[in-house]
Amino acid sequence: MQSSVQLDPEQITALYHFGQFQYSYGNYSGAADYLYHFLILSTDSDLNLSALWGKLASDILTGKWDVALTGLNELRELIDSRSSAPSLLTSAEANSLSQLQSRTWILHWSLFVYFNHEQGRTLLLETFLSPAYLNTIQTTCPWILRYLAAAAIVSRKASSAGGVASSRVRHALKEVVKVVQMEEYQFSDPITNFLKELYLDFDFEAAQKELMTAVQVVENDFFLGDFKDEFLDNARYLISEAYCRIHHKIDIACVFTSFFISHMY
Repeated sequence: MQSSVQLDPEQITALYHFGQFQYSYGNYSGAADYLYHFLILSTDSDLNLSALWGKLASDILTGKWDVALTGLNELRELIDSRSSAPSLLTSAEANSLSQLQSRTWILHWSLFVYFNHEQGRTLLLETFLSPAYLNTIQTTCPWILRYLAAAAIVSRKASSAGGVASSRVRHALKEVVKVVQMEEYQFSDPITNFLKELYLDFDFEAAQKELMTAVQVVENDFFLGDFKDEFLDNARYLISEAYCRIHHKIDIACVFTSFFISHMY
């Protein structure tokens, strides 16, 4: 008869500290492994939260995007559940501030996952447009609107095939345009301006000019650079779609201009 090995709290905590040590000298795969085992055994809620952050960072640095996505979702769930039940020792105001800070970090860290995972752009739209995270963007980091707008544009053409996911993407674009309009006083760039000119001002010439600048922004952005061709293709699609929706006759010059822009880069 085999006896099971019992680990005391100090031995379990040692896994956490050794995972930190592995991370500190660049063994990110080892760090993720030790933190994973720590999370299975630990009942320390504070250390578990820290370990989830560390494991997410390790999975991002090793490019394990499926695993990183799982970790990101677990971290979000933990942060959201903590916010709904403040500690007796912590005021509601301090708890809300801590939640806001954690969600701000989630928004930034998630960009690594959402712009590398195959389904990332759709998942980004779902997360960033949820009330809690949209409020965080508007409150603490309006510059994240660049990535929200870019994800909506990049995903739009694929949604023409129909389906549940496609319907969410189409609806997301309308939501993003509303947010761009509301937050223009806080943040704007060529990508958000492109949507504004196209869907709010209905100025197709101005939209095409903004698109030319937006393509350069996308090309030089750390997260968006690999999506330059998709962004341009989808943006042209949006211009054509919007133009045909409000005009009975097609201006060939406008269509040609869109085609010319698509071949400038």
